[in-house]
Amino acid sequence: MRTYLVVGASRGIGLALVQELLEDPTTHVLATARSLSRSPGLQALTSSYPPARLSILELDVADPASVERGAANAATLLSEYEGLDCLIHNAAVLLQEFTPFEQVDIASLHQELYTNTVAPLHVARSFLPLLRRGLGAPASEKKLVFVSSNLGSLEIAPTFAGLCETYSVTKAGLGMIARKWGATLKDEGICTMILHPGYVGTDMGNSINSWVSEHLPAVQKISPADSAAQCLQVIKDARLEEAVAFYAYDGSRIPW
Repeated sequence: MRTYLVVGASRGIGLALVQELLEDPTTHVLATARSLSRSPGLQALTSSYPPARLSILELDVADPASVERGAANAATLLSEYEGLDCLIHNAAVLLQEFTPFEQVDIASLHQELYTNTVAPLHVARSFLPLLRRGLGAPASEKKLVFVSSNLGSLEIAPTFAGLCETYSVTKAGLGMIARKWGATLKDEGICTMILHPGYVGTDMGNSINSWVSEHLPAVQKISPADSAAQCLQVIKDARLEEAVAFYAYDGSRIPW
């Protein structure tokens, strides 16, 4: 049984990732949400899958104490396994879609930076012992995946000037964490990657419809289910010797 943790799974891409993973009967999925009572999609899944297939953790990535509790609870749930095989950090916020830098709200930027850049570091660090457990065993294949965005690419950033300026800054920071930390984790046998899920029909994706329609009309929106299926194939195909890489959902590489 392969074990997956999806952080930020209450809706959108995160929920779609959980649904797609559960299609494989050989997986045990741990899914996190800030509040299960406000996550009807996850609630519905718990009625269809037993605890041996789906475990729910209440975890707020912006609350350090909540992250530590979540990691402790996950360790208990995975006590019978060789730890965690794959951690997918999906949680993020977008607060200033069209705000130019000279008008950025600094308090909102702090919130975005913490949730999108600092929190993934804290979450990965807290769950790292579970990824390390079982390393070196036959068929062990450990992966750390940060769901990001092509908006975090420094090379293609001018293409998106005027769109999600502060969000782009936070995702560029996440890329640096993954690229430098991942080089160290590679030596341990953990494959680290950054993954762009595409222009997806979620609350976040739909909030930038007008900009994309005007500036990048050729870019096609995809469904959360399609994005999740393709992202999981990319994760499956990723190899340790290729870490650390910046992938798009279709398997192509994005320049850093």
